[in-house]
Amino acid sequence: MNSLVVDDKQLAVNAVVRIVITLDPEGTCEGVRTADAALEYVRTHAVDVAFLDVEMPQMTGLELAKRIKDVRPNVNIIFVTAYEEYAFEAHKLYASGYLLKPVKEEDVRAALENLRHPVQLEKTDKLQVRCFGNFDVFMNDQPLRFKRTKSKEMLAYLIDRRGSRCTIGELVSVLWGDDAHSPSRRTQVRNLISDLRNALKDAGAEDVIVRGRDEIAIVPESVDCDYYRFLDGDPDAVNLYRGEYMSQYSWVEMTAGSLSRE
Repeated sequence: MNSLVVDDKQLAVNAVVRIVITLDPEGTCEGVRTADAALEYVRTHAVDVAFLDVEMPQMTGLELAKRIKDVRPNVNIIFVTAYEEYAFEAHKLYASGYLLKPVKEEDVRAALENLRHPVQLEKTDKLQVRCFGNFDVFMNDQPLRFKRTKSKEMLAYLIDRRGSRCTIGELVSVLWGDDAHSPSRRTQVRNLISDLRNALKDAGAEDVIVRGRDEIAIVPESVDCDYYRFLDGDPDAVNLYRGEYMSQYSWVEMTAGSLSRE
């Protein structure tokens, strides 16, 4: 289970994180002190349960819960506060729990055993690909490391092509806008393919791409991709889309346009 704890007081964060780790030693639990840090975390990590302090500066826990659900609609929200008066508002947000400070282990346990959205404990061993917003790639919630930025861009293009085989010349044209027959650029593409294969191999995901003679393709079934799930009609993926698709790349216009018309 992946958990997030948000409280502007570090001691309060530490207390809840310690309890969650005790109850779920095989899971992950991240603690942050600001709403901005919490929103950034949920955009880049899968979160099953979020423990939110209700009274925080800049943004209340109730407001933060709405923002988090925009990104992760099925996240379980558990409010943590010293005041019972917010219980009604928490109920309207379909919270999974409401804990009074000081938080006790037995109360956290009871909340986790009665989540509104039960957590699927099985973890995917697939490469996790995020296309909505900026393009990013993760394995076991850790960013994939590339030696060259063009290697990452090439993987993005292969993802966009959804399994169609891409030639060396096509990749030259997309990545540099150069003559597809330029010998030096074709050599660079081959070096990028080698770098990409090494990065995937290091992550234990070498089966993500297939290579032919002067061509390469992604294996769509080998990745967990928000764009692919969107096309399959997955509600979570549909809710994640906010009009931005692989924002750092200029060649995505056709796909971005088709997504906007969906």
